[in-house]
Formats: sequence, structure tokens, C-alpha cells
Amino acid sequence: MKRSIIEDIARQRIDRLMGMAERVSLKDISLADRYAELAFKIAMRARVRLPRKYKLRICRKCRKYLLPGVTASIRIRSRRETHLVVRCLRCGYMRRYIIRKKGS
Repeated sequence: MKRSIIEDIARQRIDRLMGMAERVSLKDISLADRYAELAFKIAMRARVRLPRKYKLRICRKCRKYLLPGVTASIRIRSRRETHLVVRCLRCGYMRRYIIRKKGS
């Protein structure tokens, strides 16, 4: 199969799995974790980058689905540069995202 076809199929499956994880997350978080884990594995196997909107929803350490207020805490800090801190409540991993103003 052509590389572009494989990438396209992988992206479609990742979109579907993450959409299902989002829908089912409030009812069954363990199923949402499994969907997120599968999406990550498909991305690795097909060598496709996860879109940023999905990358923010998966913990880098334990590969579980991050649901704000349930499995993740989100804070805005203003030390040094203003940044967003996303902390996984399962493994304790903290991820920082720098917030920059547009135009600077």
C-alpha cells in the first residue's frame, strides 16, 4: 500500500477513537483510556503525528485519557513566562505549555 493511504487511514482511525473517547469519558473512563491508548499506538505504528488537540488529551507518561477536573487538573501560572500546567491525577506527571500573545 502507498504511504499516503496508510497515513490517511491512520488519521481517520485516530479521529474516530479520540471522538469515541470524548463521548464515553463521563460514563466509563477506563474505556476512554483504552481508546486513547489505541489511538496513540496507531499513530506510532503508522508514524503519524497526533494532532495537537489530541496530544493535549493524552498523558505522556501513563498514556491515559486526560479529562479536566476528573483525571487532570489544569492551572495557569505566571512565573517567568505565563504557562498552562496540566497535571495527570493518576501518575502525577506535569506538562507545561507556554502561552504567548499573538503578534509577539
